[in-house]
Amino acid sequence: MDSIFASIEHWPLSVWSREDEYAYFVALIFHAWGMALLVGGGIVVSLRAMGAGSQAPLVKFRAIIACMWLGVILAVPSGLVLLVAYPAKAFTNPVFFIKFACLAGAALLVRRLLRGDGPPARGIAALCLLLWLAGVAAGKLLLHTYHVLTVT
Repeated sequence: MDSIFASIEHWPLSVWSREDEYAYFVALIFHAWGMALLVGGGIVVSLRAMGAGSQAPLVKFRAIIACMWLGVILAVPSGLVLLVAYPAKAFTNPVFFIKFACLAGAALLVRRLLRGDGPPARGIAALCLLLWLAGVAAGKLLLHTYHVLTVT
């Protein structure tokens, strides 16, 4: 695996994102904005499905999906820049995979909640909220739980 990480670490994008004075931090900013839009929208839908703001029909919250997609558009490319900068840091850390599992699970549950197939179950909405929060917490823990930064 180290040879794969080393080859990625030598890509021009990887070198640039690590060595440029601003590149990594700008990617972090865009990733934070993207995650804020994605997770923020997901949290709003989850809270509504749990009963908050019950005077507004849940189907009206489908408009939040556009905001969440903007978050994906910001978070994915910036996340890839962060990933190629330090691939060994991410792929050797189980927290990285926990983050993805939580966010993917939460996104699938939001999709189910917004489909409008009958009344939303509060338990599903609560699980969705928990997954969004766990995904964010795992993302923050990535800064502090790695054992390998680079292989070269």
